[in-house]
Amino acid sequence: MEQINQEMNENRGSRLALRIGIIAGAVVVVLVAAYLVCCGLVDQDTVLGHAIVSGVDLQGMTYDEAVEAVEAASQEAYDGVVLTVEAAGETYQVELDGVLSLDVEATVETVFARGHGSFLTRGAALLQSLAGQRVYQLQPTVGDQELLREAIDRSGLLAVDTGEATTYELLEDSILLTKGTVGQVVDTTALVELMLEAVANDDFETVLDCPMTDGDLEEADLEAIYEEIYTEPVDATLDPEQDYAIVDAVTGVSFDVDEAAEALANAEEGDAVEIALIYTEPDITTELMEENLFRDVLGTYSTYVSGTSNRRTNVQLSAAACDGVILLPGETFSYNDTVGERTEAAGYKTAAAYSNGDTVQELGGGICQTSSTLYNAVLLANLEITERTNHTYASSYVPLGQDATVSWGGPDFKFTNDSEYPIKIVTSYSSGNTLTCTIYGTNLTGYTVEVTNEVLATINYSTVQKSDSSMYVGQSSVSVEGETGYRVQTYRSIYDADGNLISTTEEAYSVYSKRDQVVLVGTKEWVTTNNDDEDDDEDDTGDTGSSGDTGSSGDSGDTGSSGDSGSSGDSGSSGDSGDSGDTGSSGDSGSSGDTGSSGDSGSSGDSGDTGDSGSSGDTGSTETETAGGDGEQSE
Repeated sequence: MEQINQEMNENRGSRLALRIGIIAGAVVVVLVAAYLVCCGLVDQDTVLGHAIVSGVDLQGMTYDEAVEAVEAASQEAYDGVVLTVEAAGETYQVELDGVLSLDVEATVETVFARGHGSFLTRGAALLQSLAGQRVYQLQPTVGDQELLREAIDRSGLLAVDTGEATTYELLEDSILLTKGTVGQVVDTTALVELMLEAVANDDFETVLDCPMTDGDLEEADLEAIYEEIYTEPVDATLDPEQDYAIVDAVTGVSFDVDEAAEALANAEEGDAVEIALIYTEPDITTELMEENLFRDVLGTYSTYVSGTSNRRTNVQLSAAACDGVILLPGETFSYNDTVGERTEAAGYKTAAAYSNGDTVQELGGGICQTSSTLYNAVLLANLEITERTNHTYASSYVPLGQDATVSWGGPDFKFTNDSEYPIKIVTSYSSGNTLTCTIYGTNLTGYTVEVTNEVLATINYSTVQKSDSSMYVGQSSVSVEGETGYRVQTYRSIYDADGNLISTTEEAYSVYSKRDQVVLVGTKEWVTTNNDDEDDDEDDTGDTGSSGDTGSSGDSGDTGSSGDSGSSGDSGSSGDSGDSGDTGSSGDSGSSGDTGSSGDSGSSGDSGDTGDSGSSGDTGSTETETAGGDGEQSE
C-alpha cells in the first residue's frame, strides 16, 4: 500500500512538474515573443526615449532634426559666453565667441546609437528607455589656442603692467623726466592653461585670478616726448583773413635728446632728472614786425599817361586794382589775376591796341602802361621777377627793355616777394596824368638798385608808298606809322648803403619788331575850271598837301618821338600818336599840340578824326605796348 501511495505521489509530482514546465515554457515563449515585439517596435529613424542634450528632448527626432535642434540650443547657450579674469585689481572680460568648438554631431550620434544596434538589442534599449530620461553633456572645447590668445589680447589683459613708464613735466625753463619702474605683467602661457581648464569644466562663472610674471623696464620714448614738446620758431606775419592783422611770432622750444638719454641711463628707477629747455627766437618777432612793417619805400616809379580819355580811364582802373595789394613772403603777384578781365562791365573803355601788329580798337587799351610802371617799381625794389614779356614795338613811356606787356589769356606780369617781410603795392594817379607805383616793405640791408639798358641792335624801318585814288596828285598821308626795331639787354645793379657796387646781373633780353611806315600818295588828277577855282584848289593843296608831306617826313624820323618830328605839319597826328604812350610820355605830344595850332596841321587833326591820317592819331591813343582786347599784343 505504501508502495502504491509512493508511486501515486511520484506520478502526481511528475505531472505537476510537467505542468509547471509547460507553463514556464509558455511564459518564456510569451516573454520571448513580447521581447521580439519590443525589438520590432523600435523606430530605426528616430531617437529612442527621452534623451536630453543642451536642455532639448530629442525623443522622436530624426538624426538631422536632432543635430539642428542641438546646434540651435547650444548656440543660444554659449552665445556671448565670457571668462572673467582679475588682474592688478581690475576685471577683464575675455569673449569666447568664435573660440569655442562644440561637437554636436558626435553627441547626437551617441544619442542615436541607443536602440539602433542589432535587432535583439533593441528590445532591451526600449525597456531601458521606459525607465526614465537620459541626459547627455555637450562639452565645449578650444580647438585653436591661437584664437584664445587673440581673445585675451582683445580684452586688454596684455596691456596690464604694474610698472611705471617714464614721464615728463614741463617746467618754466626745463623738462623734468621721471624714470619708470619695473612691474608685473600677465603670464600669457599660464593664463591660457587656466582658461582651458575652465572650459573643460564648462565653468564660465568663476572669476579667474590672472597669473602674473615680472615685466621689463619700458625704455623712455624720448623722440615721442621731443615731438610733443618741440615747437618750430615762426616769424610774425599777417593774416589775410583778418584784414592783414599782425599774427604774433612763435618762439621755438626744444631740448637735447642725447643729453636726456644719458641722464636717464644713469638714473635709478623712479628717479627724476632735469634737462634744460632750448628756446629759439624767430627771425621776425612780433615787436620787429610792428616796428618794421611797410617801413621803407623799396622802389617807386612814375610815368606820364598820355592819349585819349578812354585810355587814361583804363590806366586809372588797372592801377586802382593793384593799389593796396599785400604780398606775404613767398607769395607771387599776378597782374592779370589782380586786375581781372578787362570788360565793359568792369568800367573799361575802348582804346587803340595792337593785334598781330595792326592797330585796332579794343577794350582796355592802355593797361600795359600800369604793368610796365609797376614792373620798374618792382625792379627797383629788388624783387624776383617771375614772368615778364616785352611788347612787339618799343614804348617810350619807359626806357627800352623796361616794359611789361599783358593780355587776358596771354602774357602776364608776375613777381614774387622774396624778401623777409610783407610788401604792399601803392598806386596813385595825379591830376597831371602821372601814374606812380610804389612798393613798400622793409629794407634790412640798405641796398639800392639801378636798372640800365644796352641797345644791342637797331633795325630801322622803311617807308612804303601806296597809291590812293581818293587823293589828288601831290597829296599824301601816313596810314601806318613806322616803328624802329631793337634788341636790348637790361641789367640790374645792386649797391650797398655806402654806394659801393655789389653786383650787376643781366635782367631781361627784349626784342622789338620794326614796322614799315606806309604813306598813301594821291593819284587823282586835278581839274582846272577858272582862275578862282585854281586859287581855291591851290589853297586846298597847300593845306592838305603840307599836312600830308610833313606827316610823312615826321613819321620817317627815328621813332617819331622826337620833338623835331613834332615840328612838322603832320606832327599833330604824331601828337595823337602820343596817345599810344610812345611819344606821349616824352612830352612830344605837347609840341605836337602846338604845331597842331597851325592851319595846316589843323586839317591833319581833322583828318586824324576821320581815321585816315587819323589812323596815326589812333596809333597815338593805342599803347604800342598792348594787345588783344586789353590793348595788348596778341601775336
